Amino acid sequence: MVSSEALGCTPSGALVHVFTITTPRARLRLMEFGAALLSLEVPDAFGKQGDVLLGLASLEDYFDNPACHGSTVGPIANRTDGAEMTIGPAVACHLAKNDGPGKRNNLHTSLTSGLHKRVWRAAAVEKRNAVRLTCRLGEGELGLPGNRTFTCEVSLVDLPDDTTRLTVSYACKSDALTFVNMTNHSYFNLAGHDAGSAMRTVVRLEADEFLPIREDSVSTGEIRPVDGTPFDFREPKPVGRDINGNNEQLYRARGYDHCFCIRGWKPGTPPRLALSALDPASGRTLEIRVSTPGAHLYTGNWLDDAHAKGGGTYLPRAGFAFEPEFYPDCAHHLSWPQPICTPAQPYTQTIVYQLGIMSR
Repeated sequence: MVSSEALGCTPSGALVHVFTITTPRARLRLMEFGAALLSLEVPDAFGKQGDVLLGLASLEDYFDNPACHGSTVGPIANRTDGAEMTIGPAVACHLAKNDGPGKRNNLHTSLTSGLHKRVWRAAAVEKRNAVRLTCRLGEGELGLPGNRTFTCEVSLVDLPDDTTRLTVSYACKSDALTFVNMTNHSYFNLAGHDAGSAMRTVVRLEADEFLPIREDSVSTGEIRPVDGTPFDFREPKPVGRDINGNNEQLYRARGYDHCFCIRGWKPGTPPRLALSALDPASGRTLEIRVSTPGAHLYTGNWLDDAHAKGGGTYLPRAGFAFEPEFYPDCAHHLSWPQPICTPAQPYTQTIVYQLGIMSR
């Protein structure tokens, strides 16, 4: 079942609606501002419902939202070296300089008017227990070519194996060659959004390699094996077990803030398993399937939210984000997969979150 109501207005006077999608096992809330997921209530192993998504107290708090809680990020997520790139043989693009020393790099296309700061327009899709959101950008807007129409469809269904599947599908249509690398920036704490540190969560990643970062958090261009490093999650371990280890990459990011190369990607690959997680206290489990080459693990190293929902406060590592994406700064590394969108080949990517409880 899908319902909606007015949530409030932006400073420019645009009305924002919140949508609620329910199933017998779960309830999801999302809003038109930033196409953001606000909450996800699912049962624990003892049958108690709890919200596993971090989020803010009010619509007004999302107007700032430097942590991008729950938001759809794009057109280009993550960092772009020098805030410049070339698409194809000759299309030069200049993005906002908003990150790194001297603000020389770009982060998330625009921190003030990127997709996570736009009002999308939404409608219920009852037959899929879903909400479909749409946002448009004009030619040259945010420094990228093409009249572009972005869509985000969010659905919630219960499965026969007593799990709940949340699917987030992204698409972009453009009338010109352009570049699109969208993601969802939700933070999870399977013990509950207000349970404190999420570093006890046991995580397994389907990744043999990861992308190191420079001191300014931009990809170095290297693809490095995880073997023998704190980035080896090929066997389940608490996400915080090695986070304070003696490792230059961990020092640079204050923890994990790195893209992992998820096994098995080919163009057109359907979503494949990337992450498996278990919270030992609540018994909740999470599997994330992605259709992108990589996914970015961020352990909330800079979280500092005094206006969390429920009157709470989020401190560093209160949740972890796992952001499916093409490799960060891939436009400067042409041997890596490239998320090119053309009139004949729209951009499409899908994220599948499957939540359940561990077997007793």
